[in-house]
Amino acid sequence: MTRSSPTAADGPPRVRIERTGAVAVVTLDDEPRRNVLGHELRTGLRAALAELAADPGTGAVVLTGAGRCFSGGGDLAAMPPAGPAESAARMSQVAGLVQELASLAKPVVAAVTGPAAGVAVGLVCCCDVVVAGGSARFLFPFTRLGLAPDGGLVHSLVQRVGAARARRILLEAAPVDAGAARDAGLVDHLVPDPDVLGTAVAHAAELAGRAPLAVAAVKRGIREASGSLEDALTFERDHQPVLFGTSDFLEGKQSFFDRRLPSFSGR
Repeated sequence: MTRSSPTAADGPPRVRIERTGAVAVVTLDDEPRRNVLGHELRTGLRAALAELAADPGTGAVVLTGAGRCFSGGGDLAAMPPAGPAESAARMSQVAGLVQELASLAKPVVAAVTGPAAGVAVGLVCCCDVVVAGGSARFLFPFTRLGLAPDGGLVHSLVQRVGAARARRILLEAAPVDAGAARDAGLVDHLVPDPDVLGTAVAHAAELAGRAPLAVAAVKRGIREASGSLEDALTFERDHQPVLFGTSDFLEGKQSFFDRRLPSFSGR
C-alpha cells in the first residue's frame, strides 16, 4: 500500500488513507482511545470521504480501525454536550457523516476486528459488504445508557437484519458476537482475524472492477427506491435508459460476447 497525506491538520493522524491499486483503505486511527468517533475523528472521516468521492482513481473503499478495535463508538467522556445548541450541532455532524458514507457512489467494504460500538455500528451498516474477524463484537449500549440509537441505526440495522431482529437487538442492548452477527446478516464474510483486511481489500478490488455508473445506480436505488415495488419500477424507468446509452454498457456487452473481462471507463 502507498500512503496519502493524513486528513488531520495537526498532531498524530486521526484518519489515514492508504492505496492499493484502485482501492483506498481508510483507517480510523486513534488507537489509544479505541478509535472513538469524537469531533476530530468525525471531521477527519468526512474529509477523507469527500476526497475519495472526487478521486477518479479510487474505485472502491475499505473502512477499518487501527489496532484491536474497529471503534468504541461515540466519545462518552464528551457527553452530554454543553447545551441544546451543541447537542444539535453534534447530531448534525453525525448525520452528515452517515449520509456521506451511505451516499458514496463507490463500493465500501467494512473490515471489522474487535469491538464496534454504537454509532460505529451505524457506519458498518452503511457499508456495502462487511468482513469481520472472530474477535468482532457489535455493541448497542443505548438503552443501558438512556439514549436513543444514533448513526442511522434505526434505518440501516433494519435494512441489514430486518425490523423484528433490529428491534430486539436495540432494546436488549446485549453484545452480538461475530458468529451471531453473520447469522443475522450484519456480517457478510467471517474470516480469521489476520485475514480480515486482506479479504476486505480483495472484495473491494473485485467491486472496483464493476461498471462505476451501474454500481452508483445500485447503491442509490437500494437507498432511495427499495421501499415499495412501485418505487423500484419508477427508479428503473428513470435510470436504465440512461445506462443503455453509456460506453460502459457497450463495453460490458462486447466483453460478454468476447468472453473477456470488461474495462470500464465510468462513461
